[in-house]
Amino acid sequence: MKKWTLLIFLMRVYILGAQKTDTLITAHVHSNGLDPLEERTSLDTIIHSIGDIAYYLQKDSRFQIRQYAPGSVATMNLGGANSNQSRIMWEGVDISSMASGVLDLSIVPSVLVTEKSIASGSNAFLSGDKAMIGGLSLGWVTHTKPFFTTSFTANSIGLRSLVVQNGGKFSRIRYRSFVKTEQSTNDYNYTIGNTDFRMKGMEYSTLTLLQRYEGKLGRIQWNANIWYTDAMKNNRGSVLTSGNINHLEDRILRGILSTQVGDWSGNFFFGKEWQSYTDTNSNINLRDTNTYDQLTLRLVKKGKRSQSSISGSHINAGGTSRRASLVQATINHKQFLGKTVNAVLRSTLWNLKVYGGAQVNLIKDWKTTYHQLTAGTFYRVPTVNELFWLPGGNPNLKGEQSYGVKYSVQRKLGVVNTYFSTDQLYHNNLIQWTPSTDGMWQPENIQVAYTSSSSLISRYWSGKWANELSITHQYSRVLQAIFSRNEGKSLLYRPDWNVVHTLTYKTPSLDVQLRTNYLGKRQTLRDNSPLGEISGELWADLSFTAAVWSKTKILVTVHNITNSNRTFFLNYPMPGRHYSITIQLHSK
Repeated sequence: MKKWTLLIFLMRVYILGAQKTDTLITAHVHSNGLDPLEERTSLDTIIHSIGDIAYYLQKDSRFQIRQYAPGSVATMNLGGANSNQSRIMWEGVDISSMASGVLDLSIVPSVLVTEKSIASGSNAFLSGDKAMIGGLSLGWVTHTKPFFTTSFTANSIGLRSLVVQNGGKFSRIRYRSFVKTEQSTNDYNYTIGNTDFRMKGMEYSTLTLLQRYEGKLGRIQWNANIWYTDAMKNNRGSVLTSGNINHLEDRILRGILSTQVGDWSGNFFFGKEWQSYTDTNSNINLRDTNTYDQLTLRLVKKGKRSQSSISGSHINAGGTSRRASLVQATINHKQFLGKTVNAVLRSTLWNLKVYGGAQVNLIKDWKTTYHQLTAGTFYRVPTVNELFWLPGGNPNLKGEQSYGVKYSVQRKLGVVNTYFSTDQLYHNNLIQWTPSTDGMWQPENIQVAYTSSSSLISRYWSGKWANELSITHQYSRVLQAIFSRNEGKSLLYRPDWNVVHTLTYKTPSLDVQLRTNYLGKRQTLRDNSPLGEISGELWADLSFTAAVWSKTKILVTVHNITNSNRTFFLNYPMPGRHYSITIQLHSK
């Protein structure tokens, strides 16, 4: 089956190579860094309006999504780095948990992804307060005209989802609302060797509410956002430990008020998270209830040749496994040294220690070609869990520091529009959780590690055909570490290759899309033993999007049409072939 899918993939690339197009791929200079705009097919447009980021971003090879099963807790890694080295920004404020360092992407609505959201590699340092490599900048806007949309989704492995969106204007205030309720039994078949099994115990349910208001008060432009999430998830579906309970409950409330007057803008953010976690698959029999609170005030001044920001946060972590109250302050200054060169200086105070980094960025366009060259030093501060988790926290941890270069180029080559980027980073004091002599896991500073990531994105249209190829290669190795005989040890679960190819055929009433994914070999053991390898996986999804009457859209997808064996994590098989349908009703 894998050979059959690969043959289809190669044939359609060859056939479409003969097509012609005049479409120029659009670049955006994201805080003076080069990244391609995020483009959407008709399928992507529907998923973007109702889905979560963990599923939506699998169409971009630069993102490696880690997930036990559809809808379960999901994290990402970019550029061969750790998940907590990438940051998630909301309206300019870092909302990546300072408790764990990561954000569960399965409970982040993809409607918050804009066409300029992605900052790849070292570009994240240009736009985010503390990103080390890669990140997402989330946000959405209101509509001046009223609208109302209802979407219902179901699939053959137990998913049921309802999304209601509306927006409009009252008085002089524009508003937009998003409400989503979703649950799934995640009940599906999988195969190991010649034996068929049934996956159970990966149930989940989520409730999400987003609300945005925009207006103007005198010279002050303002917007206010509320984001509430209630999620319950089980991870009992491991092949080896299906009888053990692994239960997570999350309730999160976030709010942000943003204002702008001329060249000055400000944000006030508050966040409160309550989490209950039960894990019986260990000697500890872990049963935790934890809270995390954050207050952040951020001020930005934009000038003709500079941009400066200062942000301060109060972080409070409580519950059974961590108790800490810390203050964090970050100063960021970007200076334009000419039309093509700018420099960034940054410093953060955290846990009574000061961290710093700097970057020089050159971006130049020659006719239809853009070039970017970046060099700098970047950092990541330890999280509350890494410092104070009980038992196992390490208050003596040093912050991670990296040194690296990035080169990107974007150009129209004949009929093909192509973007290429490569990041090379050396890391000092990389933080990894490792088992200690008493069996407890504890974070330690690995001395030196190296990560390399290169991406190629190629797109073009030809008549009714649309074609996109996204390829990412990454290489990650520990060069020196606290372990004995450590040279060349792996950083875990990082695929060597990630490839996504999307082929779409458009007609006035029906769009057909075939999206093929290849996830390369991953290592699950740091000693590079072949016993820890997860081999490469190839699968494809076939989708049909139809407009019925004038106000209804229907999306039908056959997922994993070749019924390939898949897994993001060892011992957690993903579904084989299954089916889904989405019905979306519009008010106009």
